[in-house]
Amino acid sequence: MRKIRKLVMDKKGMSYPLTVALVLALLIALCVLAEFFRLSIIAYGVRNALQESVISMATTNYNEVYDGLREGYSGGYFMTGDCWEETLDYGDVYTRLDRLLGTNPDGAYHVKWQGNGYEYRVTDLNVSISNAPFAPGNASQNFEADVSVQLEIPLSFGWEALPPVRMTIRTKAAYMPKF
Repeated sequence: MRKIRKLVMDKKGMSYPLTVALVLALLIALCVLAEFFRLSIIAYGVRNALQESVISMATTNYNEVYDGLREGYSGGYFMTGDCWEETLDYGDVYTRLDRLLGTNPDGAYHVKWQGNGYEYRVTDLNVSISNAPFAPGNASQNFEADVSVQLEIPLSFGWEALPPVRMTIRTKAAYMPKF
């Protein structure tokens, strides 16, 4: 009993467990920080590619919108017989996105593959085009294209037990007349 009491009261080497716990806590904090930056970089890259593809789609509508601007209207309309009809070009945003991100279609997903699995997946592309109203000289609303996708990124650093991070990324492009 005295030996045990003497061992408990002895203060030599008491800092080792505290040091080990501190080093482990710092390592875990660095892993979490690295994972956060990895997720941020992927989301930023996908958002930029999505923005570039929607700008490209809005630019393809230039010829539709310009005719109206030239005649004093601001929207993409054309005359058929005795009435005006809306004309819009949705383009192929997924194809442009695949080229920019290096993803490949896989069922409902567009997947960026890496060594033993996928790096991220994109799905649920939603393109919404709002044409400018058909009215002469109306510049209060412009031609706008809103796009959103669902991004799924699996976690790394041994956290395969956790579900992947899912986020919706939205961006918008507008065609605005200068004059």
